[in-house]
Amino acid sequence: MIKAVIFDMDGTLIDSQPIWYRVSIDFFQKNGFPITMDDMIKLTGSPVGKLVDFVLQAHGQKEKERAQLVAELMDYAVSEILATKPLMPNVKETLAFLKQHQIKMAVASASPRNMLQGIVESCGIAEYFDYLASAEDLAFNKPHPAVYLHAAQQLGVSAAECFAVEDSVLGMISGKAASMKTVVIPAQAEWDDPRWSLADFKLANIAELPTLLNL
Repeated sequence: MIKAVIFDMDGTLIDSQPIWYRVSIDFFQKNGFPITMDDMIKLTGSPVGKLVDFVLQAHGQKEKERAQLVAELMDYAVSEILATKPLMPNVKETLAFLKQHQIKMAVASASPRNMLQGIVESCGIAEYFDYLASAEDLAFNKPHPAVYLHAAQQLGVSAAECFAVEDSVLGMISGKAASMKTVVIPAQAEWDDPRWSLADFKLANIAELPTLLNL
């Protein structure tokens, strides 16, 4: 029996992926790194540190140190996301419905906790979550299962009692590695990716989620 739903943030609850693409390309190019949209698409679902590591490995060290690049890119992206408040369609209604039916909910994200807190508050969905889990607080990031297992532990449920809801392949692998039932909600352009066959369920919209819980 499913007692909890643990959501990824970027691309699942908020439509932030286009913002990340735009901001990252702009930021790296301004800092002398010739990054393209194809590069960004390949790294979808990766934490900021991994983006910076990829850029430095591919194009060499420039004027700024890794830590400075990570901090500046994060600040730039978070400010854009908080200003835009790009909540996905049907998110608030779905979260309210699950809360009404006593389903525990958490976020499990590669993003820093302060970013998660700022997003859920600015988008008006903070009240629905029992816990916000950031992989940056843990030893391993996605696709390692640590952030999902940590979220389940904080909710007081077993992994077998959880849905992990994701939009990226890396995130799906993380949820599967945590031994959770994995629900994917792919972007339309990625709908036919054969890798989604690894998921337990594939949905077109988050509004379909309650039907999986027989609610």
